Amino acid sequence: MQKPSAWITATARAAHQLYDEPRILNDPLALRILGPEREAELRADARRQQHPLAAAMRATMAVRARLAEDSAQGAHQYVILGAGLDTYAYRTTSTAAAIFEADLPAMLQWKRDRLRATGIAEPAHLRYVATDFTDGRLLDDLQQQGFDAAQPACFSWLGVSMYLRPDEVMGTLREMADCAPGSSIVFDYCVHRQHLTDNERAGLDFVAASLAAQGEPLQSSFEPHLLEHMLRHHGYRQIEHFGADELHARYGARLSGIFRLIRATV
Repeated sequence: MQKPSAWITATARAAHQLYDEPRILNDPLALRILGPEREAELRADARRQQHPLAAAMRATMAVRARLAEDSAQGAHQYVILGAGLDTYAYRTTSTAAAIFEADLPAMLQWKRDRLRATGIAEPAHLRYVATDFTDGRLLDDLQQQGFDAAQPACFSWLGVSMYLRPDEVMGTLREMADCAPGSSIVFDYCVHRQHLTDNERAGLDFVAASLAAQGEPLQSSFEPHLLEHMLRHHGYRQIEHFGADELHARYGARLSGIFRLIRATV
């Protein structure tokens, strides 16, 4: 099983290594995990990669991954929810943290097949967690693989919430709020269209139609202040919003306001 969104994300991260300077995210495995055929296609795709939409996609994927990885520094447990073809666990030089990759069983198997095919070793400090964000068993599934809910953890949840219903999104965030004080989660979400400009609404409609045609329709969007209210209700003490302006100031990339990031700490 492979999801189009996982390939899109992985390809954008790989293209960032080839076509952007300076790099926001330095990922030496991003091209390799695609496999030689896809890597060759991407290297031959320079003309299309110059299109503003392609550049914006690369920036979005690089920035959100960079924020999550920056947030994970110093964490003793790092959990990548909806891991897809994320390569952090395979390129980090630190072995001090236990790393967990959580995804649907078929997605994890597909990833591990890709790792074997491309010769990328699975590190000893990594645990794979088969789970489904719609069934409310995420913490149980993590603990079965050695996750310690009594110790603080850092969670990354990127490119997932928009494909879930609002109640499913809040259910996962509620589970994370039950972790030890000091635990945090970085996640992105689709902003309710009332907060978007006309150009951003047109962009959202284009993205939504493209994803729906690939079998992955967008299912949720949130009003930022209401989302913060719900997070605080579930026990998050500190909420940091990262919109286009904040991310530009931090990483130098110009992004659309369609998707935003939050770092929430228990």
